[in-house]
Amino acid sequence: MAGLLAISAGQAFGDDEQVWAALKRGGMVVLLRHTHVDMREGIAHLAPGNCAEEVNLSARGVEQAKRIGEAFRAHGIAVGEVWTSAYCRCIDTGKLAFGRATPVQYLMPPGVISEPQAKLNQERVLQDILDHRSSSNLVMITHDLNISNIVLEPSIAMGDFFVLQPNGTDFDVIGKIRMGDR
Repeated sequence: MAGLLAISAGQAFGDDEQVWAALKRGGMVVLLRHTHVDMREGIAHLAPGNCAEEVNLSARGVEQAKRIGEAFRAHGIAVGEVWTSAYCRCIDTGKLAFGRATPVQYLMPPGVISEPQAKLNQERVLQDILDHRSSSNLVMITHDLNISNIVLEPSIAMGDFFVLQPNGTDFDVIGKIRMGDR
């Protein structure tokens, strides 16, 4: 899909306060990686829906999610819809940070679905970003690869997020907020 903004590894983003100011104006899309989990062997490809068998938020991840919500409130940021992957770690991040979460299938990580489906999902995410015309901020909570494929950043830490501004046929990356290592 045309309009992907290539980001070089050394590109400087706006400072945190500029990013928060953009969010305060509204109309942005937040691509948030779920907060911290303790990865376990042998369960990477489980289907979502059974939280007891999934990789879930660690105690650190629970605190990170709460801090993200506190940061949004402290900056006076209004949040509209909160869409998440169907994995419990994404749903829980949304509920802890923003008090709600709506799972959508196309935010699933590419590694657990077929390659053609992953491509369709990425196109759907891009289209939703481009179609976002609300004055409220849309939050999408998903996985590292999904975010990396959209913003062309090699990796994003758990709990970090990018802020995107749709502009009709493309989007601008306003910046990245690092919450994961705080």
